[in-house]
Parts: sequence; C-alpha cells; structure tokens
Amino acid sequence: MLASLAGAIALIPGGGATVAGAGQALGWLVRCGTCLKILAVLAALGFTALHVHREEVARCDQRIVADHRAAAAAATQRDSDVAADLNKFFAPKLEALRRENKALQDKVNKYAKRKGLAAAAGKPGTCRLGDAAGLLRPEAR
Repeated sequence: MLASLAGAIALIPGGGATVAGAGQALGWLVRCGTCLKILAVLAALGFTALHVHREEVARCDQRIVADHRAAAAAATQRDSDVAADLNKFFAPKLEALRRENKALQDKVNKYAKRKGLAAAAGKPGTCRLGDAAGLLRPEAR
C-alpha cells in the first residue's frame, strides 16, 4: 500500500514537496500541546455536531412519516364526510327520478302492448304494415 501511495504522490507535479510540507506541518501540530488541545476540541465539536445532526434528521423523518399518516387519515375522513353529504343531498333526488322513470317505463310498456286504433276497431289500416303499424316494439338486445 505504501508503494502505491508513493507512486500516486510521484505522479502529482510537485507532490513530493507537498507531502513533505504537509508532514512537517503535521509534525509541528503534534509537538505543540496547545495545538493538540485545539485539534481535540475541534474533533469533539465535529463529532458532536454530526451526532446531533443525525439524531435531528431521524427525528425529522419520524415527524414527516407521522404527518403523512395523519394527512392520509384526515383525507379518508374528509372523503367519507363528503360522500355522506352528497348521498344525503342526492339520494332523495335520485329516488324521485327512479320512481318517475319506473312510471314512464310502465306507460311505455302498456303502450307497446296496445294495437293501433284502426286495427282495434276492426277496420283495415291504410298503412302497408297492417295491424302491426300501431305496435311499439322494444329494441332487440
């Protein structure tokens, strides 16, 4: 691994001088007690910030999931309330239309069974269809 690291450094223009300078700066920081304390404090602060951030992200994700669940429950309740209101408003109107439709359908069925007036009186009709001219037949399905 050191050989590959050394090969990578050799490929960087001025890499040897850069690595040597970084090594000297690191050596100077390690020898200085105050610098080590500052580095330790910075590392502790960084670790604490990352730890707190992760906890906050997890807490936020949990809150978002809970909000989505609450919104879905509210939407379901709202939909059922709207459906009940619509049913309460339109059900009587639909029932009245159904009754009217049934009465009209009965009237049409009675009319379909009736023969034409000329055929009923025993007089031959002037229509080429004959006695069937007065019949109203339902459409074939």
